[in-house]
Order: sequence, then C-alpha cells, then structure tokens
Amino acid sequence: MRNVSTRMAAVAGLCCLLLATACTTDGSGTSDSKPDGGDSGPGIAESFDSRFTGNEEFCRPAADAPDEAPKATAPGITADEVVIANIRLKIEDLEKVGFAFDNGDQADQAQVFVDYINDKCGGINGRKLKLETIAQPVPGFGGDPEVEAQQTCTKVADELHAVVAFSYSGVGNPLASCLSGPKKTGFVTTYDLGKRDFAQADGRLFSVNHSPENILKYAALEMVDELKGKKVGVVYGDQDPNGQVVQEGLVATLEDEGVDVARVDALGCADGKCTEGLIPSVQGMRSDKVDVVFPLLDTINLPTYLREMVTQGFKPGDVQFVNSSFMAQDSELVTGKMVEFGGKEAGELYDGATIWSGSRAGEHRIDGFEPDPFVAMCNETYAANSTKVTKPYDQYEDEDNRRASSVASHCAGVRMLARAIEAAGANPTREDIYEVLGNFGKFDHGEGLPASFRPGKPTGPDAVVREKFSFPCKLKVSNAVGHCIEPVSDFLPLPD
Repeated sequence: MRNVSTRMAAVAGLCCLLLATACTTDGSGTSDSKPDGGDSGPGIAESFDSRFTGNEEFCRPAADAPDEAPKATAPGITADEVVIANIRLKIEDLEKVGFAFDNGDQADQAQVFVDYINDKCGGINGRKLKLETIAQPVPGFGGDPEVEAQQTCTKVADELHAVVAFSYSGVGNPLASCLSGPKKTGFVTTYDLGKRDFAQADGRLFSVNHSPENILKYAALEMVDELKGKKVGVVYGDQDPNGQVVQEGLVATLEDEGVDVARVDALGCADGKCTEGLIPSVQGMRSDKVDVVFPLLDTINLPTYLREMVTQGFKPGDVQFVNSSFMAQDSELVTGKMVEFGGKEAGELYDGATIWSGSRAGEHRIDGFEPDPFVAMCNETYAANSTKVTKPYDQYEDEDNRRASSVASHCAGVRMLARAIEAAGANPTREDIYEVLGNFGKFDHGEGLPASFRPGKPTGPDAVVREKFSFPCKLKVSNAVGHCIEPVSDFLPLPD
C-alpha cells in the first residue's frame, strides 16, 4: 500500500496539473478593451478563411470539395482520417486524498466536439478526425510515473500514430517531453511548461498557459512601482527546476528593476514536504523586516509556511503576499486547501494576497457578469450533442462555472487542432501541421483570454490579470471553506 508521504507528494505535484482545467477559473472577460493577441501580424491559421471560427456556431459544413483528393501522407494521416489523442488526467484519483472535484466527463467533452466536426461539418478536407482517449493516472496514484508516461508515450506515438496529442485536463511532463522530443509528435497542453521543455521539442510542444518563468517575470514588472522602497522576501521549494525558474523569472527581474530583494530562501524538500530550513526562513523574514513576501510554494507547503508565520507572531497586515499561477496558486481549489490544511489563522494572514494569472477567477460572482460568448456557444453545443449532459452548465453557479470552463477548454482545443489541420493543406504532412501550430496566430482560448502562438512563442496567453485572495470572502460562494479569488483588473497587455 502507498504510504502517506507518497500520497502527499502526488498532491503536491498536482498543483502544476491544476493549471490545466477549468478548475483554474472561468475567465470570461466582458470589457471591450481586451488586448489583441500577438504583435507580428496574422498567423497562418489566423489568415485562413476557416469554417472553425466565430461564436455563433462551433463549425460550418464545407461548401466546396477539397482542392486535391485525400491521400495518405504520413503515419496517422490516411486518405480517410487524421488521428489525434486526448490524454485525460484521472482526476477521480484525487478523491483518495480529499481533492475530489467534478469537472464533468472530460473524455466526453472532447469526443462530442470531434464527433460534431465529423458528423455535422463534414470532417476536414475530406478526412474524419479519429480521436483516441487515454486515461493517465495522477502521479503517485498508479505505478511508477516515469514508466507510465513512457508507456503512454509509446502507445500514442508508435501504436496509434497520433499526429497531435493534447491534454486539457492537465497532463504534462514527463509525457510532454517524450512525445515532443524523441517521438517527434505534437503535444498541446494546459500544463505550465518551461523554456527547457520547449527548447528540446523543436517546435512540436505548446501550452495554452503562461510558462512559470514568464508569469513570475510579468508579476515582477507589473508591480515594480509598488515594490520600490520595500524589502522583498522570496521562498520556494528546492525541487528542480524551481531554482532556475524563480531566479530567472522573478529575482533577476526585480533586481534589474532596482527592487530590494532582501531575502531568497530555498526550502529543502523530501517526499513532497518542504520543511528543511522552514523555521529559519520565517525567522529571517521577521529579522530582515521584509514588507512583501512571494511564497512560491505548492498546496501542501504554503499552508505549512503560513502556519509557521502565525506561530512566530506574524499578524494580518504585517506583510503583503504576492503569488501567481506558478504552483497553481491562482486556483480556488488550491487556495482552499491552503486554508483547510493551514487553518483559519493562515487564511486570515494570507487574506488580501495579490495573485497574477492568465484568467479572471471568480468573475462570475461580480455584479454585471455576462458569460463570454465563446464559452456560451461551446456549452450550448455540448449540451445539445452529448448523451451525458442535457442542458448547458449554469455559469453563475460556482461548481457549474468550473464545469462550463472545462467544456470550453476542450471546445477551444479541438477547434484549434481542426483549424491547424485545415490550414495545413489538402494533403498535409505531420510537419505541415506543426508549422501551422507554431505560427498559428490568434486563437480562441476558452477562457476569454487573448491568446496566440507565434514563432518563438509556444505559450498562448497574450495578457495577464491581477487577482485578489479573500478569506473570508465577502462575495457569495458555495465552497465549504468560505474563501475566494476575484479579479481586480481586466486583461492587461503583457508588460515589456
């Protein structure tokens, strides 16, 4: 039987995976001043007169026959079909450690939109999409994660010959590196991949979320004026590659901008628990009189750190906290566990924390909220064509809002792949499709977020959002903890 520490390690690792899904928010902005995606002109797919655009319908039937008769061009591309694969994270595993949440049937969500393309819109250039769905255990809840990732990688690439695999439920490394590297297979994910991952992928790896380095850099740049004249403390777990991510993304940026980074602590981590150096770190934050703390820790270790701060006498308002989507700290599920594990005093200490993200968490609770038209179209299409759901999810209700966002993520992802295959030509090679993805241009993100893929930009978001953590939340919430994350800005252009 798996021991407790292994399970804790699995939950800690899940923080990155939670970036994936709608569990990270609904994100339907309503402002007319959203920044445009990218700045280098239209991409390949963006320039193409596609049947897979607009908010009125998911896709339109082809008006004309393809320019060429379909023929086999590569493994996974036959005269009749293009093979794609959905790698579904088995989030039901998390019930065993109190992380149960329902994002709907995510396999069905992807399949419904693929079936819609095939049955209602005539496929793509004379071919049908063939979707293969593979369930992947949460790391720590199956066998050896490295072995399981290798097995899935081999199946997707060598047995199924999938042209592109995707995971809008949060599967990332080590599978991402295996597929996009040695197996030369495209992979699109909601996992927050870093620059080392993209460097080895040769243009076959894409994430619809900010990279860890970038979101920390953007947080630093957005807050420079607020932080000057204050002492800043930073703490993180020493797991690889956190040191490089934090130093290059946050610390170097702050120092280059003239901010006083008074203290940077790397806590020693073992079996998912980062306790080595914890007490001296908190003592140092006090003795160095820091004004602002970036506690870049996961859902297991942030509550422990906050609890130690409470023990050593920190009171609400003594320091300002700043966090980000790194370690999924923009997720209400993650921050809720922080209060559950750390206690009421930890939540009260963290109350008012600034969080930088790519989505507008909790927007549906604010007066005047209107569902994003794309998200609404996706949910209406899904409800009308699924055998699992009979009516669209209610985006004004917390749990349904998260499920609606999961539907929109799969809707956006399947549509993006359809547009890439369409724009790659009547008889594309695998490399033709990857080339389109790499210079796609603007695409529907599924979160109301301006997004694009460009050469040298394999991460989708073209904006950031400033959010606030509140405990207790002054807005109406359905969660048992009584906390919330709410946006305090609209989508902001990426800072230079």
